Amino acid sequence: MEQRRRRIPREDAGWPGRYRFEGDARGEWGNCRVIDISLLGVGIELFGSVPSNAIGRRVTVEVETPAGASVLLQLAGVCRHTSPGREGGTRTGIEFTGLSETERSILEIMGHMQIVW
Repeated sequence: MEQRRRRIPREDAGWPGRYRFEGDARGEWGNCRVIDISLLGVGIELFGSVPSNAIGRRVTVEVETPAGASVLLQLAGVCRHTSPGREGGTRTGIEFTGLSETERSILEIMGHMQIVW
């Protein structure tokens, strides 16, 4: 998988969003920023409380797309790794699971869109 992941181009994103781990007893959303995205997964920085057992758990991320607030994209997958983030949060790699062809097409387009701040 590592070899395959390295061959897939990753696009910088910088999109603000929110996240929630499946099975989180609190059910609260935390803030995050999508750092980069590819057809296989997404790199995000999570702000706030991250479960100590995050690796291997399903996580959902909602982001406002570069198209604006009228388009909300929901990404779901499995947390594969965590490390300290650049902005004081937790850098997390999420592998997408079970994407349809339509979802793959959307991700391909989204990967080429960037927000200008």
